[in-house]
Amino acid sequence: MKLLMTTIGRDNPNTDLALRYLYSVISDAPLDVSWHSFETIQDNNEIYSAIIRGRYSIVYFHCNSENEHRIEEIIRMIKMVMPSVAIIVGGEPVSQAPESYMTNNPYVDYLIIGEGEKAWFHFVKSLVLYKFDFENIKGFAYRNSNKIIINEADEPIDMDEIPFPYEKTDLVGDTVFYESIRGSADRTTYNLYSGTEVRSLGLNRVCTELRYFLVKKINKVVFLDKWFNYNTERAYRIFEYIINNDNGETCFEFDINGDNIDEETVRLLSEAREGLFIFNIDVASTNAETLAAIGRRENVYQLMYNVTKLLQSAKVRLNISIVAGLPYDTEAIFARSFNKAYGLAEGSPLTIKSLTLPRGCLLRKEAKKYGYLFINNHPYSVIANDYMPATDLINIKMIANIVEKYIGEGDFKESIPRMLNDTGVKPYELFSKLANYVYDNRMEDKLYKKENLCRIMYAFANDLYDEDSNPLQLEILQKVLHSELENMVSEEDMKHFERKGWSLAV
Repeated sequence: MKLLMTTIGRDNPNTDLALRYLYSVISDAPLDVSWHSFETIQDNNEIYSAIIRGRYSIVYFHCNSENEHRIEEIIRMIKMVMPSVAIIVGGEPVSQAPESYMTNNPYVDYLIIGEGEKAWFHFVKSLVLYKFDFENIKGFAYRNSNKIIINEADEPIDMDEIPFPYEKTDLVGDTVFYESIRGSADRTTYNLYSGTEVRSLGLNRVCTELRYFLVKKINKVVFLDKWFNYNTERAYRIFEYIINNDNGETCFEFDINGDNIDEETVRLLSEAREGLFIFNIDVASTNAETLAAIGRRENVYQLMYNVTKLLQSAKVRLNISIVAGLPYDTEAIFARSFNKAYGLAEGSPLTIKSLTLPRGCLLRKEAKKYGYLFINNHPYSVIANDYMPATDLINIKMIANIVEKYIGEGDFKESIPRMLNDTGVKPYELFSKLANYVYDNRMEDKLYKKENLCRIMYAFANDLYDEDSNPLQLEILQKVLHSELENMVSEEDMKHFERKGWSLAV
């Protein structure tokens, strides 16, 4: 009996890690078991052909919102030529309405609901023992004659019962994705929430597994935990362990709740090596009415104070984000949030995220309340709502692209503040004007080279600066841009830039 565990999208961290967990619980089973993540760029025929050549008896597909429709098509193709192959699926999108999913996908034989490790273990065990007692597997759906049977849900799993997912699978690439909690502490209405309580790995186990990554000298360990610091004492102990065992090479990335950063943690982080920690902080909005509508603390000033203390006292890299398209946010209100977040970031990367409404999130269920128009399938992008028409959202998306190019990597830390100071415009206005300049002049295809970013900025400044302004300001800005470019590109690229000059003409 040959069993394949697979998915599409090796670059999807949640899906890749979920597949590793599932493989780890049955890797010692007396079966011919293999696992493989196909690349997103591989087409359906290529994936289908590879599976058919493998002559598997059972194929498990792990689904996410990006790949579920492709997987449905591949399953159909497999069943047409090899109807005896048992097909089982799992993952968040297929778990939400299992009976409806299996009704609409008659080629699927079995389905794992919710957290899959225990159900998957008992399913494989039933095959090995030839018991086929599927009715006793909690969190499982199957076909019996012409009926679809949905078993009762299983209890949330104790994370310490799950094997370390990298013990039986190879580390691939420079980045490792890791999970120390389940059940998101972030209850924001535009995020998916399973409804289960937050559960965590024991501290000793977390430290042991982090030690494994440190010894292997992995470049980056990314925690997939939503609001890793939901428990400030637990977070403190893990930060402390990382600092005390720093190998000088590995860095660690976390999604952090800015409200939960206390003074003691700030003092601890001030002892860390620069570059050891990366914190992602979702500000969402600074508008109290908006924050209340999405289930966040309405007073954003505590968060801003905590982040400011972190920036002043620690050497942590911060990635700040805000979200466009939230309830009650007009473009003018969003602009105020952007300006506050820009001031908070102090040169740290700032990202504008466009709101999405994936299946299962509470805000999608409240869509009519706020007049949301959105794409029903992946990527579930919001098109408009009662407070922000489609034209405003399109405009913000253009600005978001420009913001990503110019401050997403923190490259223009001196030139942009200088332009703001020289002209007196606010950050949102500056990036709005720059976006219009780029798109009106059809320069979008020139945004992918650092040299062109500098040229565009300089050409834009020529138009932006008033005729009556000090002519030295533009000359100084040019020198600042030149200096920044030297830090962005190689010596050879810099020589090429010098030969070509500041003109955008080819």
